[in-house]
Amino acid sequence: MKLIKIIFLIISAILILSSFFWFKYLNNWITSHNKPLSAWSSFISIIAFPVIIISLFLGYHQIRNILVKPAIELEFVHPSSVSYKAVNTSIKIAEDILVSFGIFDIDSHPLRHLPIPSRQYNYVNKLSEKGPFSLFGEFGVEGHRYFGIVYVGCKGCRNLETYWIYVKHGHPDEGFYSKRNKTDTFEINGSRLINETDRYLEDLIPEERRAYIRD
Repeated sequence: MKLIKIIFLIISAILILSSFFWFKYLNNWITSHNKPLSAWSSFISIIAFPVIIISLFLGYHQIRNILVKPAIELEFVHPSSVSYKAVNTSIKIAEDILVSFGIFDIDSHPLRHLPIPSRQYNYVNKLSEKGPFSLFGEFGVEGHRYFGIVYVGCKGCRNLETYWIYVKHGHPDEGFYSKRNKTDTFEINGSRLINETDRYLEDLIPEERRAYIRD
């Protein structure tokens, strides 16, 4: 269905563009045959030109609406009790947003993965946001350090976005996040994370890439 609509819009665009050429010849023919008709040709010009412009404008927006994909990102806020917002940075409604979590409790023994369930949101309007939503919910322990990856995507989204996040729960000055690069690993070295946390995090996410969580 979408392919048929695209083909229809392309054909319409070709017909509209070609009208610039045949309209010139039609106007010349009218003006060369009879003087009274020259008034009519001017009248036709006045009417036809705006119609062509409006048609091109509407066609452009129809094609753009088909080709543009939604883009959803996360913004982390409220450092004392970390939350996130789902932000639609595109000019198209984002639907069926899914946020998933791969976060570990550094101060648990052994290293423990938090069982935070994935969360789904029906939609976020274009150039809008939803939230904030609590990151940990009932799973965070006061004073514990947490590190991992948060994923966000949507139906037909331009990209699946992933973020590194580090938080010391209840300590507002120690939380940061960073969007993952394509070259970043998905693997977390549990031993280094526990035994040399600061150095390991510096290797994974240098200072210049960090966005500190603020209100």
